[in-house]
Amino acid sequence: MILILADAFDSHVDAVEIYLRQSGSEFSRLNLDVESLRQTSISFDGDIWVFSQNGIETSSADISCVWARRLTVSLTLEQQNLKEDVTSKIWRAEWNRCLYGLYAHLRDIFWMNPIAAASLADNKYFQFQVAKSQGFLLPPILSSNSKIDLLKFAERSESVAVKFMSQDIYMMPNGEFKGVYVNKIDKDDLSEFGGHDENPITLQKYIRKSYEVRHTYVDGSHFSCKIESQLSSRASIDWRRYDVPNTPHSAIASPPEVIRRINSIMSKLGLYYGAFDFIVDDDDRWWYLEVNSSGQWLWIEDLVGLPISARVAESLAQRSIVRN
Repeated sequence: MILILADAFDSHVDAVEIYLRQSGSEFSRLNLDVESLRQTSISFDGDIWVFSQNGIETSSADISCVWARRLTVSLTLEQQNLKEDVTSKIWRAEWNRCLYGLYAHLRDIFWMNPIAAASLADNKYFQFQVAKSQGFLLPPILSSNSKIDLLKFAERSESVAVKFMSQDIYMMPNGEFKGVYVNKIDKDDLSEFGGHDENPITLQKYIRKSYEVRHTYVDGSHFSCKIESQLSSRASIDWRRYDVPNTPHSAIASPPEVIRRINSIMSKLGLYYGAFDFIVDDDDRWWYLEVNSSGQWLWIEDLVGLPISARVAESLAQRSIVRN
């Protein structure tokens, strides 16, 4: 049986479940959002874990494969910005401890992706080192809270962008939720930077783009999408600002050397799924930006028809059979 760790709002899991049902694969979905867990029972007798959600009971003895889209209690943006009382904090903390007890019990079966490997891989500083060791071009970067060092880096680069190493969503004073994106800055912007009391920021040399690529790796299979972000004034610096009507997407074939390096990176990181972002410059050189061990893909599938959900389902089904 495949165990899917998600929340009730995960449309990516919904898409994969369609293919799992079509293939007759047995799976159990454990949603980790607060509302779902408040209607979930779980027990551990020292040998076996048993949990029940939505009227479906699952035993750890039957699980042969895990797909981890979520690991801990999943809070909505509104819940994240509410002041938690002591009872809520204890409830969430005990659930998380219990969940990790279940995960430890299942540590010897197949995971997409293994917890420790995904945690390390999502550290961008670490993955930069791995990507560089495999021969990828990386834009020069500097992470620092030294104003002098930041100014020197900006002076050496024709153009720089500030890159956030975390991808959180924040609630603004007016109640709106906003993400943080890559932005071009100049020396004048850095003049407002305080000093050592500031948090470190990351500057990256800005690479002139011809287009961008989202390359999705699924257990040995490759799906590459060209994103023509330079045709949109809103998405030209960071396509995650999503101006889809003005940003053409199309399926492409990544160069064999890029595929070889991606295979090597995924092997070294110990991952079976990863969403890679690249810049392709005017000289057709591919610049590595990052890999996300749980990156989204559904918008690409909808726009260009790449069968990513089907491949995720196929991989989970095959891995589950091997472990049975």
